[in-house]
Amino acid sequence: MKRVLSSILIYFLLFGGTGSIICGYYILSIKETDLYSGIIGKSNSYVVETFTGENFFTENLAVKEMDKKIYILFDGKKLPVSEVKSVNSKDINGEFVKKVSRNGTMGIILAAVGGLSVIISIILKDYI
Repeated sequence: MKRVLSSILIYFLLFGGTGSIICGYYILSIKETDLYSGIIGKSNSYVVETFTGENFFTENLAVKEMDKKIYILFDGKKLPVSEVKSVNSKDINGEFVKKVSRNGTMGIILAAVGGLSVIISIILKDYI
């Protein structure tokens, strides 16, 4: 019975750690355009405000990466995200920084804990 429980513990650590590493890597590999699209969300109409005080009203909005820069495309216009202050009164750049730092922290923690769990399971395999 002891052997069965120890095997279950080792396999739990091994597969749980591997799953944690995969989840951490997935969180770290989310594209910037997907993050901006998630922050902007879906709406019937959008109000895009720039730092220069211009307001644009549109019904269709897309986030694309071109020439290693991220742009917001609407009504034939192309604005870099760095020039956009808010979309629908939501500070997209501030939200982006929060989301990237949260994803980075969670991804690194998950990958580190998963790696540690796999290492512990390999070490315990020889001693149990």
